[in-house]
Amino acid sequence: MTTATATLTSLSSQAGFTVAAIDGEIDISNSVELETELSHAVPNDAAGLVLDLSDVTFVDSSGIRTLFDLAARLASHRQVLHLVVPADSQLRRTLVLLQIPAVMPVFPDHESATS
Repeated sequence: MTTATATLTSLSSQAGFTVAAIDGEIDISNSVELETELSHAVPNDAAGLVLDLSDVTFVDSSGIRTLFDLAARLASHRQVLHLVVPADSQLRRTLVLLQIPAVMPVFPDHESATS
């Protein structure tokens, strides 16, 4: 059995948001560590987190739970979680099927996610 790898490839600030990009696979082997890393990356004065999942190739149910947990944690600080997922990606279709956009906004790019 191989362990999935999700790597935080960039972290920056844009229009008051912390912008983080991840690549790889998010599953039970790394979802808790990823949530912790992302939570600590967002300062209290940020509007929220823009999480770019454009280069994520797989997300299991624990990864989906991580998105909900991260959104709840940010909301407790009056911050928001915006996801960036290309419109034509398999991940976007999965998120739509799970009705994620009804709970947290999903955008096609950083610019629309931070405006």
